[in-house]
Amino acid sequence: MGEKGKEALTAQELDTLPKLLWANYRENPFLVAMRKKDLGIWNPLTWEDCYNSVKNFALGLHLLGFGPGERLSIVGDNDPQWYFAELAAQALGGAAVGLYIDVIPSEVQYIVDHSDSTFAVAKDQEQCDKLLEVLEKLPKLKKIIYWDPKGMRSYGSIPQIISFEEVVDLGSRHEREHPGLFEKMLAVGKGRDTAVLCYTSGTTGLPKGALISHDFLIKGARKFALVKPWQPTDEYLSFVPLAWIAEQLFMVGWLLWKTKVNYPESTETIQENIREIGPHFLLLGPRQWQGLVSMVQMKMNDAGLLRRWVYKVSMGIGYRVSHYRFEKRQTPPVFWRLLHKLADHSCLLHIRDQLGLRRARTGLTGGSSLGPDVFRWFQAIGVNIGEAYGLTEVNPVAMHREWAKAGTVGPPVPGVEVKISEEGEVWIRSDVIFDGYHKQPEETAQIVQDGWVKTGDAGLFDENGHLIILDRMKDMLTLRGGEKYSPTYIENRLKFSPYVKDAMVVGGEKRDFLFAIINMDFDNVGRWAEKKGISYTTFVDLSQKKEVYELIQKDVERVNKDLPLKARVKKFSLLHKEFDPDEGELTKTRKLRRAFLENRYKAMIQAAYAGEEKVVTEAEVKYRDGRTAAVSTEIRIWGAQ
Repeated sequence: MGEKGKEALTAQELDTLPKLLWANYRENPFLVAMRKKDLGIWNPLTWEDCYNSVKNFALGLHLLGFGPGERLSIVGDNDPQWYFAELAAQALGGAAVGLYIDVIPSEVQYIVDHSDSTFAVAKDQEQCDKLLEVLEKLPKLKKIIYWDPKGMRSYGSIPQIISFEEVVDLGSRHEREHPGLFEKMLAVGKGRDTAVLCYTSGTTGLPKGALISHDFLIKGARKFALVKPWQPTDEYLSFVPLAWIAEQLFMVGWLLWKTKVNYPESTETIQENIREIGPHFLLLGPRQWQGLVSMVQMKMNDAGLLRRWVYKVSMGIGYRVSHYRFEKRQTPPVFWRLLHKLADHSCLLHIRDQLGLRRARTGLTGGSSLGPDVFRWFQAIGVNIGEAYGLTEVNPVAMHREWAKAGTVGPPVPGVEVKISEEGEVWIRSDVIFDGYHKQPEETAQIVQDGWVKTGDAGLFDENGHLIILDRMKDMLTLRGGEKYSPTYIENRLKFSPYVKDAMVVGGEKRDFLFAIINMDFDNVGRWAEKKGISYTTFVDLSQKKEVYELIQKDVERVNKDLPLKARVKKFSLLHKEFDPDEGELTKTRKLRRAFLENRYKAMIQAAYAGEEKVVTEAEVKYRDGRTAAVSTEIRIWGAQ
């Protein structure tokens, strides 16, 4: 492989991710490939820097005993070292296992053990501590490698702990003694080899480890590019967790089209870093897109009278023009185009700039549904975001093109077949799917039948061939009259409010109405309360204020106006806390674990349907250190029209 020099290589030869990295290094060694912001400075890394880092780390792993077929677990924020570790494991014939940064020790134990990981790479002291807490229960784990040395000085006496730099130094010395060894190992890899294990979010039980091959990732990224092409001049900011299959596909886009990937300084500086980079491609989860809308709405609420007026008028013009373009599929009349230029220069352009979206050509969301109100808001300010639908098991499946039709996920991508079963379930067939669930052949057989992957999602096609995902099959509500309705749709409409952070709607054919448990947005409601002169002490205190219930009631009734009579939320409660993944209420991708939540707040739900006005709820709260405590709070039950 090393003898080919700078010759063009075929797609068949470049059939693994590390081989793509090698080809980019040989073709453009001094071209900037990525940047990492540290201490306020964007530090560039060339393709040569990336290749040498992966090569030396891989050789160091090889010396420590990592070999073909082994698994390397990785946990930490998105950083170059995260992806270097993944590519290094793959170059040695192994696979990477991504963990979300907010995993608790018991989850770490399950995934590391279940995946048969023999090595783990962790960013910092916090993540290392999680691994060390359960180390005695992980007999296959040989080493824990960290890349951020802060707070790690006292860990030097632990034999299982070693730094990323030490492993790189080991590999660098080994390279000098055995030149060409890395390239020989690299050449052995095949596209059908397992590249990563992606653990599903586990809404109904323990997560399952989906086996994802190099072929899956490379072909998936190429299908994505047929709809949303990448350019070598594009900038991309990587901060969506690399444990998520969607971010894995975007990083393959970096390898295939040599775009520049940028890593933020920290989770607290992401918005600032987006503004600095001005990415052309942006992948955000639904909550993050909703958060941007809420941020602008709250700033406008706090603005002076003139600025609020300019915003209101400009947004009205933006909505009208986007209605012509995206709903009617027509060129707006000259009058509206002229007005839109004025609105854009006076307001909308500045909103895009403040959000870092001035250069955004492609903004995507996925993982769960994004409410149509959020779509329309971004279209009104001039950012045509789209939705991409896929599963860990098959990805991508459907995606918006230039026309992002709110309420849909777009038509199927080339090479993917989608059909709706008699029961209304979305089934998918593609030339490449996952290779099954690790150690779970029965679960694999349940989801894959005759080449079709059963998604568990309820859906249908509209008149334009766009796929509409209604909800999970098991979560569709059967109303009193027998009609089916999606609680997720109602929840997304509620979350368009800057004062609502999350919501869960419950109901059923044996219940007379729908009831919602709502999480208020503490920061936004807090600013509103201060502006209104309403005093409060804690989240709990603020959430149960009569004035706050009246505020949220307006949003509930705004949503109800557009819903069928039987699908309206008639009562709601404001929870005394946020839904928390550490307490099992949300998955790591922030999806509601409905069965768990309905059981936890059973007393509140029963009280709402019994006609009571208040309920005392008790919940066990689990802290990060393992301690538990009981919280008892009186919760209001409020009516809405």
